[in-house]
Amino acid sequence: MEQQKQKEMGKRIRAWREKRGYTREQLSGLSALSPRFIANIESGDSSISLDTLISLCRALSCSSDSILFGDEMQPEAWAEEIARLQSLPAIYQPQVGRLLQAAAELILAAESEHQ
Repeated sequence: MEQQKQKEMGKRIRAWREKRGYTREQLSGLSALSPRFIANIESGDSSISLDTLISLCRALSCSSDSILFGDEMQPEAWAEEIARLQSLPAIYQPQVGRLLQAAAELILAAESEHQ
């Protein structure tokens, strides 16, 4: 991996760790990575494997996109789904609204369990 990309990714990991209020030691306990390795990742001195990325995402309750690319969510990724929902007959809007609300509540509940 290119050194500059490693540094940028490390900064994003550190930002997520600080956003969650974790020390390196706390993140170590949540991710099974050593505090020294976490420091090396955050400084861009170490690259990470897919398994390490997954472990960090789980421990930090964040998406891999937010670490890899810096985007929490890419709106264009939802464009097709939004268009499909908008094309449904109006009679289905209340049901769709309830389903989306329930999905959002489940996601938020799962996220709060990880914090």
